[in-house]
Amino acid sequence: MKGLDYKRLEQITKVEKPYRGTTDRYPVGNRRHNLKNFFVREENGVKVFDVTYGTRHKTHHCTKEEFEAAEATGASHIYKYEYSDRIEYLRYEVVPYRIGTVYPEEYFQFNAEYYYGQGDRSFLSDCTNGWFLNDSRRGGMVWTFGGGGRGRKEFFRCIPIFRGMRVSTADNFEVLDDYVVVGKKVNRKVGKDLLTEYETFYKTAETMCKAMSRDLFLETAKEIIEEDDSDYFKAAEARRDQAPLDAMILYAMALEVGKIDQQIRHPNWYQAEPHEIFCNLKRHMNKRLYKEHPEVFIPVHYGKGEAYPPSIWGYEVMVNGEVQQQY
Repeated sequence: MKGLDYKRLEQITKVEKPYRGTTDRYPVGNRRHNLKNFFVREENGVKVFDVTYGTRHKTHHCTKEEFEAAEATGASHIYKYEYSDRIEYLRYEVVPYRIGTVYPEEYFQFNAEYYYGQGDRSFLSDCTNGWFLNDSRRGGMVWTFGGGGRGRKEFFRCIPIFRGMRVSTADNFEVLDDYVVVGKKVNRKVGKDLLTEYETFYKTAETMCKAMSRDLFLETAKEIIEEDDSDYFKAAEARRDQAPLDAMILYAMALEVGKIDQQIRHPNWYQAEPHEIFCNLKRHMNKRLYKEHPEVFIPVHYGKGEAYPPSIWGYEVMVNGEVQQQY
């Protein structure tokens, strides 16, 4: 994070004037880029720099009296919301959005209150020779470097970004916290045993979908949906062994696979063949069943700085045995 070096920011406070109307707000780089700032404050007797990018709205709850007093003065960003059981008074304050703090010990700490948007990630990427990305299959926000080229998600380094994480500003991206990334892989034997009770259902439903036209499938689906329009998954479980096709359609509705209801209403907008819907459903079903049975998974650990592959099963970042909040 050399772009946010403490000594560099400190020098800016000596040679640049703070922005007009403030005593503590300075530009990170070009003064005209006034969305990219840092604020000077004191923490535990030392000077630290809060790096900000853009603004956010901070919500404050008001009493009726406070709301009416603000309204009488013509104040903006105050709102009254009426619900069936209560009235809520809110005031929205526009504040700079802090994305991290630079400390004199030459490290940057990630401490954004909510998340890092695309602009925040782009700004931070400019401060290193890597990229900050939002990768849902790696648990959230990560910093990456090198790898398999544009559009590929294979990297020499892949580091999760979590709340409170500290990164050296003297090095490109040296993480100062010892962390472990914990992922999951499926125990094939346990997984196979779990799916045994669905084996006959899968085989029968797939055979029927291969032999059925799309028009007949949608006509059948319409009848079934009209019969069971409440808890689709519960209805599917009840019909799985006696009526596999009915169950397959109800499972697809419950897991929102194949857009069956949209195809019935607008058959020309989205078209998917019955066997295509079945194949997608089987993947979604297996994923749901695995997640409902944690005994299927074997934990896999990746050390600090070690690249780890994308996964649909999710990751946890651990520091000193405690789970961290990944952005």
